[in-house]
Amino acid sequence: MKKNRTLRQMVELITLLAFLIPMTVFTLLSQARVWQMIYRTREAEMRNEMRAAGMTLDLVLDKYMTILYDFCTDDDTIDLVRNINERQDEMDVNSNRLRRELSHIGNRNAGVEGITLVTRDGRRFFYDWGAASSVSSEWALDIQAPEFDKGTVYWGGDVSITRAGKQEYFLHVARKLVDYRDIDCEIGTVIMTINQQEIWNSITPGVGSNLYITDGNQIIASPIVDMIQKDISTVDMRDRWINSVANEKTGWMLYDYYSTKGYQRTIGSNTLVWGISTMVLVLIVSIILRNAMLPLLEKVKELTAAMLKMEVGDFTVQVEQNEELPMEIQQIVDGFNVMVIETGAMVEKVKQSTVEQKNAELSAMEAQIDPHFLYNTLDTINWKALEKEEYEISDMVGALADILRYSIRNPGETVSIAHELSWLEQYVMLQKEKLSQPLQVEIDVLEDLKSYRIHKLLLQPFLENAINHGFYGKKEPCFLKIRMRLAENQLHITIRDNGKVADPELLRRLNDRTTQWDGHLGINNVRKRLELYYGEDADIYFESSEGIGLTVHLFIRAERGEEGEQ
Repeated sequence: MKKNRTLRQMVELITLLAFLIPMTVFTLLSQARVWQMIYRTREAEMRNEMRAAGMTLDLVLDKYMTILYDFCTDDDTIDLVRNINERQDEMDVNSNRLRRELSHIGNRNAGVEGITLVTRDGRRFFYDWGAASSVSSEWALDIQAPEFDKGTVYWGGDVSITRAGKQEYFLHVARKLVDYRDIDCEIGTVIMTINQQEIWNSITPGVGSNLYITDGNQIIASPIVDMIQKDISTVDMRDRWINSVANEKTGWMLYDYYSTKGYQRTIGSNTLVWGISTMVLVLIVSIILRNAMLPLLEKVKELTAAMLKMEVGDFTVQVEQNEELPMEIQQIVDGFNVMVIETGAMVEKVKQSTVEQKNAELSAMEAQIDPHFLYNTLDTINWKALEKEEYEISDMVGALADILRYSIRNPGETVSIAHELSWLEQYVMLQKEKLSQPLQVEIDVLEDLKSYRIHKLLLQPFLENAINHGFYGKKEPCFLKIRMRLAENQLHITIRDNGKVADPELLRRLNDRTTQWDGHLGINNVRKRLELYYGEDADIYFESSEGIGLTVHLFIRAERGEEGEQ
């Protein structure tokens, strides 16, 4: 005969199951959520590390490319190599001068292990910085540049030396040396050799990560010197996350191998803690009867509901604490509340950039609603003006329509300087009508610079400020000058007017990055756009003096456009 359970046994069993099942589900879902958050966070960190490593690599190589470019375009260097090729080198005068030039580059630039010049007929001149010699080297004569027609070629991992008991490997950058009198005439090849350790002095991989740079499948640079010249497939992949990215400048690949052992230990510890906590709570619940069961079950239900809200993205949910409940339940509630806050903060950081992008896209969509009406209206006004033979008004309406189209279409994109200047001419033409005095605008931009690219509407706020504020109430003719020149790898733009002279306090505020304006000068907007577009590669300052008015100096990163672009 089957023995029925007592009411107490049934209550204990039901109470135990009612508590155990939700807590188990809560534990598993929480652990899965924590692991997912950790994985996504680490994945984002790895992407950021790889992006930063790629940018740093480009910056390091750009420094040496600038040195190499200056050497290859130096008139004296070209004359020396041409004379050597034409056998005009009596008493080795030209050869000795060329060796001195090579030694100057090696001694003046940190990280340059040596520089080699191979003439058209195969003669080799070099300077070995480590040996401080232009006549003997244990590696310079072994360098062989890959075949290439023009531009720049990068390679590495083929040459090494032993220094202070340690093996050191080199990377190379090569460029053709061309006679400027005949650009199709190659007179030699220049190879700059860089210590691969110079890259790791700038790149700082995250804790637990191993970074490798490969040419094809061969490792050419790594903080672990023993791995250089090995195939990337030989790297131990056990318990590691792997991320890779191609470097467009060099064609090299960057690999990041990040150890997962620390995360596995964290997840294991959390799982063990949760498991032990659950077992302890089950023991307590099995002892507590009737009156103790109901509050516990209610609190578990509350926790489960809060967890579900958290899973759908509600990170503001908090579970109210009850001091009459057992300590373990209070600890779970406190831990859950803390976890919700911390998880919400982590998710918010990830979402911040997405939200900003969506806001920008929404603003762009909103800005596309009314322009169609404006274009049609302006076109109607234009035809009315033509019917009345008001050709000047027709030109102004047409210019205004062009200005609207230019400013609204793809805001924030880059355009050629020639295109931007053409738009500014139409803008100034309309602004002239507001002035009571004649306005003369002078454009001083070299033809070679007009194909370079800048962001749209970057200069317009400065012209608007000069016309609306600098020329306000002026009795004499007004003058604006826009000048652009290259300064190393930056574009130097000056905008000068003969308007009002800025007093020292205004000038100080203009040059203070922390000054917040009321909006009429647009300085806040300009500084934010410069920071967004160019980061640290941009700067702006103002100067003013009697008889000159206000001069704006704008420095931005020079971005060369496609050949023939207007």
